[in-house]
Amino acid sequence: IREFVKDVQEELLKPGFNSFGLGDCKAPKVLGDIVESIAGAIFLDSGYDTSVVWKVFQPLLHPMVTPETLPMHPVRELQERCQQQAEGLEYKASRAGNIATVEVFVDGVQIGVAQNPQKKMAQKLAARNALVVLKEKETATKKEDERDGEKKNGAQMFTRQTLNDICLRRQWPMPQYRCVNEGGPAHAKRFVYSVRVNTSDRGWTDECIGEPMPSVKKAKDSAAVLLLELLNRDFPDKPDGKQP
Repeated sequence: IREFVKDVQEELLKPGFNSFGLGDCKAPKVLGDIVESIAGAIFLDSGYDTSVVWKVFQPLLHPMVTPETLPMHPVRELQERCQQQAEGLEYKASRAGNIATVEVFVDGVQIGVAQNPQKKMAQKLAARNALVVLKEKETATKKEDERDGEKKNGAQMFTRQTLNDICLRRQWPMPQYRCVNEGGPAHAKRFVYSVRVNTSDRGWTDECIGEPMPSVKKAKDSAAVLLLELLNRDFPDKPDGKQP
């Protein structure tokens, strides 16, 4: 137990610390046995009253462990994040002697790796490391976008939100996107989307098909850029911002 406490103290100093499973620290079985024995003894002495057991253990757990503070397992968190972003996720495991190595690839790019005698622990640590890299990258991108504003390389950045704003201003229905193609291996999928808008008085615009992109979001943005160019050419605004 003394060695476990020392390992936990060292783990707390590591970047991206996640209390789920205490990183690569594995609690000794005797520690779990002690906790279970205490809970069982209280349960018996209280006449099988679970509320008494909870009354004793709640102060020990709170505020570190509650339903609100208990973090998601890093493997699950990474999987759900990649699903939301339509990114390909792949794990590659290998073993050399007693050490298992697990690599994490997102859209074919390695972003995390970890080693541990246990394969499951190595996978969890690799997922945790990957999440740290992704979150740092997202933070850096967000700061860069805020700094650049709506300008990039001297040109305005057109996105789906820009297209939505135009539709709202002109009282058109929201753009209609369609998946034209989805292909490629799991770790390097590519998506192609098209978009068109019902301009109400002049009917549907031509369907604009974007470039193949590694995520649904980027694929829709690619199509939106083309449709915005079409709208600026065929549906120009008047100086007062209204459609002619």
